[in-house]
Amino acid sequence: MKQAFCNYRFRVLVILTASLTWAGSGNVLATEVHTWTDENGTVHFSDAPSADENSRVINIEGVYMPGTTGAYSTGENSQPASNDEGGAESEDSPQSAAQQRREQIAKDREERRKAQAETERLCGRHRQRLEQMEPARRVFYVDEQGEQVRMDDDQRMGLIAESKEFLASNC
Repeated sequence: MKQAFCNYRFRVLVILTASLTWAGSGNVLATEVHTWTDENGTVHFSDAPSADENSRVINIEGVYMPGTTGAYSTGENSQPASNDEGGAESEDSPQSAAQQRREQIAKDREERRKAQAETERLCGRHRQRLEQMEPARRVFYVDEQGEQVRMDDDQRMGLIAESKEFLASNC
């Protein structure tokens, strides 16, 4: 019986402590922040104004809500960073370092993909040039005046060597 009474008192004490802690946590969720700059140029933030009355109030109500992914706004009377319908962050909100890094990686990947596609296209053109010029002794091309002209052997061998070198180093 004595042990049951002690357990009851312990439970009541835990519930009372939790209730008082919850009731007193209102100050933690303050919606005003005071900021000021001291004589050394250091910016200070506090929930109370500075002693020298040079502080200004920043209203932070609604800046952060659980479940949001947007970055904090920096202006006075800040509003939550909202995502548009596509889920992307708005253009005027700052991005986190991780998000900037992800975007840079994606940009680099896209540039590498484009460069690889261009290299593959050039490899195809050089292979085609070799297929046309290597077995043929007489190669004709159309010049600037629109006339069909025979390519001399030195020029043909130079283009063949250029294509082989390109293919060896890039393909």
